[in-house]
Amino acid sequence: MQSQITETTSIMRKMINWVKDKISSTSPTSETKIDGKIRNVLLVGAALIATVTFQAGISPPGGVWQETKANPDGHEAGRAVYSGQTVAFHIFLICNTMALTSSTFLLLCLTFGCPYFLEVLIAAVSMIGTYSSAIQCIAPDESVSFRLLFIAALAPIVIRCVIWACSTPSTKVMVQTTAPTQH
Repeated sequence: MQSQITETTSIMRKMINWVKDKISSTSPTSETKIDGKIRNVLLVGAALIATVTFQAGISPPGGVWQETKANPDGHEAGRAVYSGQTVAFHIFLICNTMALTSSTFLLLCLTFGCPYFLEVLIAAVSMIGTYSSAIQCIAPDESVSFRLLFIAALAPIVIRCVIWACSTPSTKVMVQTTAPTQH
C-alpha cells in the first residue's frame, strides 16, 4: 500500500515538473527586456486585434435584425442575426471575447510604467465595458450564458497569472553583501 502511494506521488511530481517546464518556457524572466522594435510590433498587433474583435462584437457577422417579427419563429430588432445558430454564435462570442481581453491585457502589460498609462487603463476598461453592454444588447437572453462569457473574458488573464506563478525563478545568482564579522 505504501509503495503505491509513493509511486503515485512520484508520478504526480513528474507530471507537475513537466507542466512547470512547459509553462516556464512561455514566461519571460523578470530581467527580460523587450527590444523597442519588438515592443512596437507587439503594440500594433495587439491594437489591431483589439480593434477587429471589438468591431466584430458590436457588429456581429450577418448584422442585426432591423425589425421585430411577432410570429413564433420571429426575431427582435437589434438582435444578432447569427444568434439563431446557437452553438456557432456561442463559439464566436467566446473566441471573440478571449481575443479582445487577451489583446487588451497585452496592451496594458506593454504600456505599464509608461507615461499616460492611467489614460490607457481607463480607455481599456471603458472599451471592455462598452463591448460587454453591446454583447448584452445584441445577444438574445436565452442564447448566451453571460457567466460563460465572463469566464472567457478572464481566461487569458488567469492563464498568464498561473504561468507567472508556476514559472521557475530566474537562475540569476543573488549576491548578498554583508559586512565582515569581526572576531
